[in-house]
Amino acid sequence: MKLQKLDIVVITIVLLCVIGVGIAGILSDPALQPTRVGYLYPAFGGIQNVYVSDIDNPENQIQLTDTAYGVFDFDFSPDGRWLAFAEKNGDAIATLRLMDIPNRRIVELVDCIALDAYCTTPKFSPDGTILSYQRTESMNGRYGLSRIWLVDMTSPSYETIPLIADTQVVGHSPVWSADGNTLAFYSSDTTQPGILIYDFVARRDDEVQLRFIPSSHGTMGTISPNGQELIFPEIVKRDDQLFSHLRSADLLDKEFTAFTDPEGPTDDVVAQWSPDGKTIAMARRYTDDRWTMGHQLYLRITSDEDADLIPVDFNERYNTSYFRWNQGGTQLVMQRFPLQNEDGSPNREARPEVWVYDLETETTTMIISGGFIPQWATP
Repeated sequence: MKLQKLDIVVITIVLLCVIGVGIAGILSDPALQPTRVGYLYPAFGGIQNVYVSDIDNPENQIQLTDTAYGVFDFDFSPDGRWLAFAEKNGDAIATLRLMDIPNRRIVELVDCIALDAYCTTPKFSPDGTILSYQRTESMNGRYGLSRIWLVDMTSPSYETIPLIADTQVVGHSPVWSADGNTLAFYSSDTTQPGILIYDFVARRDDEVQLRFIPSSHGTMGTISPNGQELIFPEIVKRDDQLFSHLRSADLLDKEFTAFTDPEGPTDDVVAQWSPDGKTIAMARRYTDDRWTMGHQLYLRITSDEDADLIPVDFNERYNTSYFRWNQGGTQLVMQRFPLQNEDGSPNREARPEVWVYDLETETTTMIISGGFIPQWATP
């Protein structure tokens, strides 16, 4: 049977539609995308926007945001589809916006400009249904201390409410537990510094939802995947110098222990729990004859406290103090800073660099120079 010209046109249109739907499906399905990391770029000499790079082909760099005054910080949803970012404007205010990455559509998540508020640090919950952020509101033209707020990502209007209604509960740097039941943040109350642990559903018989962990370090810690343990940095004084060590708080038994030796020849500034809870990545600088100018990245196996730490691409020329696990716990993305040139001289033109470490192959790949605060862009 001979096809008529109209039939050929119809078939062609149908085929193009099928191909278009297939391409759209691939673009909208993070599982079919290459593994990517996102970061702010450039660190110096330009307006910072969010970029992503394929870790297997780092030169494949894609710019996601295009803002006039820059992006302060950002986070990707667990499924890799959404990008929440704090966009600066010319009046020293940051507002929260949301990008549907497959089609680059951007909507206002929280209109902080209209609220005369400074909103930053968006963090998706592990299931992506809630977004936490910190919000500083103007009072008579002056900004006070930030509080933690939540956005209902399932609501068509993205309804936002404070995590805690009491306006005296202030804080910053929210961190989720992997089970999504716990949200911790550092208290900004200078009269009683520490970390506040909020359980959406009380885990204990006393039904207390908000607990306080005293800490004078000023930074957040890392919560175990089940939300039952917190590892956080604390300041210690040795030989008239200030250093950091790591403490552990058992949130169920209400017990504190030293995770690293406060009297040891070390300076431990930050840790990150792996998603399966079996490994903890930590930034350490030795203060004895093993001294390095910058902190190095190490792994500690939680089941064997006496085992030696495992160095991650040890390089004394670099400082590493910012890193994040991927969802599978097989890779770490990190921000490194080259303090020295290869000949040991100070690197006066240093730029932060984004690197990825693969635990299975024990290889490290530099993604880009000039990028900072990297996050995983795909699951």
